[in-house]
Amino acid sequence: MSTHCIGLQSLNLERCYLITDASIISMSTHCTGLQSLNLERCRQITDASIISMSSHCIGLQSLNLERCYLITDASIISMSTHCIGLQSLNLERCYLITDVSIISISTHCSGLQSLNLRWCYKITDVSIISLSTHCTGLQSLDLFGCRKISDTSIISISENCTGLKRLIIPSGV
Repeated sequence: MSTHCIGLQSLNLERCYLITDASIISMSTHCTGLQSLNLERCRQITDASIISMSSHCIGLQSLNLERCYLITDASIISMSTHCIGLQSLNLERCYLITDVSIISISTHCSGLQSLNLRWCYKITDVSIISLSTHCTGLQSLDLFGCRKISDTSIISISENCTGLKRLIIPSGV
């Protein structure tokens, strides 16, 4: 199918539990004009898919990896260095993601408008400060469940992200 869909711009595979890297890698090499990709709950997807996608679909603007439990920093670093026009990124419950990913995103994707890090519990103030410093155009940021952030992150966000319309933070911050 992917060899015939060269004009495909948006792909939603949400809850396609049997989708593997083979499908995504094929799509990425044939559908290079992809701008939006939703892989929410595609639990068999690994870094191989996202690295291939980022290398071939450099115009990607929106990526949803919610509950893709096998995704690591390697995917997000590759995405951030190739897809610098990324505007929306959902990493909710990607438990392997660390500050390294978010610092790379903030450094390379300064036009980011929406970021969901809900339950990415390895995230700390270090990456949130970098994010708020480089991605000042953020409009939506979800940090619920990010238990390692403190007042320092919230102060940096309030000082730098003046266009923020939606902020969700963990209780107790």
